Amino acid sequence: MKMVVTDMDGTLLNSNREMHPETMSVIDKLIDKGVLFVVASARQYFNLHNRFKNRDDIIYIAENGSYINKDGNLFRFRGMDFQMVDRLTEIVDGIDGAYLVLCGKESAYIKDMNEVSSPYFNEYYDKIEIVDNFQDVTDEICKISILDLNGTEKYVYPLLNEFYEDYKVLVSTHEWLDIFSWKTNKGAALEILQQRLDIKKEETMVFGDNLNDLEMYRCAIESYAMENSHEEIKKVAKHIIGSNDEFSVITELKKVFDL
Repeated sequence: MKMVVTDMDGTLLNSNREMHPETMSVIDKLIDKGVLFVVASARQYFNLHNRFKNRDDIIYIAENGSYINKDGNLFRFRGMDFQMVDRLTEIVDGIDGAYLVLCGKESAYIKDMNEVSSPYFNEYYDKIEIVDNFQDVTDEICKISILDLNGTEKYVYPLLNEFYEDYKVLVSTHEWLDIFSWKTNKGAALEILQQRLDIKKEETMVFGDNLNDLEMYRCAIESYAMENSHEEIKKVAKHIIGSNDEFSVITELKKVFDL
């Protein structure tokens, strides 16, 4: 095995969004064995980089595959047209407790932050700016995210049917939904890495839990779904392991690699 790829929320992190205390040590041991460690997440790159103590020996697939950073350098970025943001804003403004985020190459952008939304924005974005008008943002945008604490799959996704044809609309976690280019996903980003690094799917191990992880499973023979995974993920995974609250990714890595 030459590459280990893991999602963050619902997979590597527990429900309190914490890592197992041995996570960094396990990564060190994998790298010592010549195994690449890849984090694939809907989170912002700057957030991931800080969560892993600014390590550049980890490869980061951020923003659901839109942003890849390797060796501390931008490896790939795929932007998107966001001219429909005014219509999206109109829809989101009509949903009680929902918030819109533009995700860019340099920062994330929101129109307001309050005591309810700020813990979620601060958890997922380390670089974030408040703007008066989304149309004034000059950064390259790769993704649009919607936060709804009541649940995006039930309360937001059904209202976005007018965007299904032109954009990929995907539930990332219970609270988050992402909108991005049809050509962008974690699996497409992983395939690019595999091709550039000459790593086969037989040499790749993938861990995930939600619908935004689905495309990664075609990139790995050894695919793992968490016990808490979405049912669609469990259908395609080769293995089903314990939950994220049991830190089952770390347990499985220690077992498979004899760490």
